[in-house]
Amino acid sequence: MLHLESQDMQNQKINELEKVEELKNIFPEIFEDGKLNIEKFKNILFDIKDERTEHYSFNWNGKQDCYKIIKQKSNLTLKVDDDKNIPDGNNVFIEGDNLEVLKLLQTSYHKKIKMIYIDPPYNKDKDFVYSDTWGDTITNYLIQTDQLREEGYTSTKTSSSGRRHTNWLNMIYPRLWLSRNLLKDDGVIFVSIDDDEVHNLRKVMDEIYGEENFVAQVTIQSNPRGSQSSTHFAEVHEYLLCYSKNFEQLSIRGYLKTDDSEYNFIDENNKKYRLLGLRQRGGAWRREDRPKMYYPIYINPVNGEVSLKKNEIYTKEALPKRPSGEDSRWTWGKDTFSKEYKNLIGKKVNRDGEDDFWDIFRKDYIENEDGELKSTKPKTIWDDKEINYQNGRLAIKELFNDLDLFDFPKPVFMIKKILNMFNMNNDIILDFFSGSGTTAHAVMELNKDDEKDGKIGNRKYILVQLPEATEQNSEAYKAGFKKISDITKARIKKVIKNLDYKDGFKSYKLDNSNFQVFKELKKRPNDSFEDIVKMLKMSVFNKNIFAQNAKEIDIAYEVGLKNGFSLSAKNEIIRNEKYSFIKLYEENREFYFCFTDKIDIDIAEFIPKDAKLICYDKAVDDSTKINLKDKIDLETL
Repeated sequence: MLHLESQDMQNQKINELEKVEELKNIFPEIFEDGKLNIEKFKNILFDIKDERTEHYSFNWNGKQDCYKIIKQKSNLTLKVDDDKNIPDGNNVFIEGDNLEVLKLLQTSYHKKIKMIYIDPPYNKDKDFVYSDTWGDTITNYLIQTDQLREEGYTSTKTSSSGRRHTNWLNMIYPRLWLSRNLLKDDGVIFVSIDDDEVHNLRKVMDEIYGEENFVAQVTIQSNPRGSQSSTHFAEVHEYLLCYSKNFEQLSIRGYLKTDDSEYNFIDENNKKYRLLGLRQRGGAWRREDRPKMYYPIYINPVNGEVSLKKNEIYTKEALPKRPSGEDSRWTWGKDTFSKEYKNLIGKKVNRDGEDDFWDIFRKDYIENEDGELKSTKPKTIWDDKEINYQNGRLAIKELFNDLDLFDFPKPVFMIKKILNMFNMNNDIILDFFSGSGTTAHAVMELNKDDEKDGKIGNRKYILVQLPEATEQNSEAYKAGFKKISDITKARIKKVIKNLDYKDGFKSYKLDNSNFQVFKELKKRPNDSFEDIVKMLKMSVFNKNIFAQNAKEIDIAYEVGLKNGFSLSAKNEIIRNEKYSFIKLYEENREFYFCFTDKIDIDIAEFIPKDAKLICYDKAVDDSTKINLKDKIDLETL
């Protein structure tokens, strides 16, 4: 059965609950024939009294409407961009309101995204261009895009609004909620933010993703000189919040040790290593706190080999003593020593007042036993000079002939630093506040870096950007970029060209559905979706089921997206003497769309066995329909 509506979020969650075996074990009485009975579930939960009079909760004016907005289906679609100068490929750029786009992605991209990075509005001196009034999200979007089709959205100054934090929370909450559904179980999300909303963002993320899935709050030294616009302190930092979909399944590889300048020793197997002291450096310590970590180690002074036993070979003694003479401790206990002693070496070291002082060092190899580079954990303070946000602006100026097109773009280095933490294989990175397009730039550049190292760089990106209007006195506007999304798309094109990148992207725009039923629903709010579809199919004209000026290629992609095809799906026009098809396909799945007014049984000859044929309901009579369904997979519109 074909789906023409966007995902029903409430039903999706109920279906997921039905699959939870623990729930069935705890509450078997709420299931009937394997299906969850919500009313019985509610009755049981409401019978459980919470005796506590006070408990922590995070609420604000409009939070309940956020849930209504989440559950509200999208009646919009994504239409293929008319731009003929886009290099086709497996990546995706979408111009539109990310709230509606996230709803449209729920079916095809459910648990498909490896990483989300977003840089949402920081809630400074501008109101949002996102108008998410309950019951009116679609109208708000369409009114503005229809009125400002070329100019894009505009924003207004409201820094004195008492609802500043409330408005921001109402904007961010449903978007983050919808985003979680798209992440793989081992997926992760990173969000850039500053002091204005970091406290609220932590609370929202704790609620949506779960406190137990908090990974890190990274401090980014984004402006080493300090912002002089702040009143008392020169602000030099922002934050990067990281949450996992499931902390137990998250795997962060860390940063590979590519710099071998410190690894200046080579063993008998030609493997590089460095020497690290086994004695604990720094910090107060008392021997009685961890007595098992204080013990003598004996050394063969000829070759530096070590032992726990003193004899005629192992004659030199080493104790974990600090240069001051105070006791310290070894970082290994005797059990670890017994397993790893071959990686230890004793050395005579110079120490004031002691002519015969020996210390213990461990061999730290740059590669593991499989010959792969070891990695280091990411730190929670990033102060690399390349992470200065001024570098983000310079990167855009280099691409656009020294034009200063965008305020405060993130540097490519920062996004690459995030991506480099993970092992990725054909994974998708989603950025639904994509701004100038730094995420796409970073993904492509990192893939090219992999190729230089002899690896296969196959990360993919999906970018979403609102058609927000540029200021009329800005360099961007004067250069012909009337919308931020114009800059985003242009940047992606330029990076592809500059890097000689082999994979392009598909571009879409958020717009009205191609199906008339959604317009009729507004006119007939008391009628059901199914009843209106039946009414439209009764028309003598096949095309009455479609909105005016609907294009066949857009219809194909709308049906495909709502039935599990990704936006990277390819299309092909196939024609023969009698029929014309649009073939939508990816991997092992094919939909053949035929918009011919009259179809006979012979069409089955042109449809592969595992493909689906989609045509007008009135194009096939009842007898032909029955016979065709015996031969092929048939669905009608």
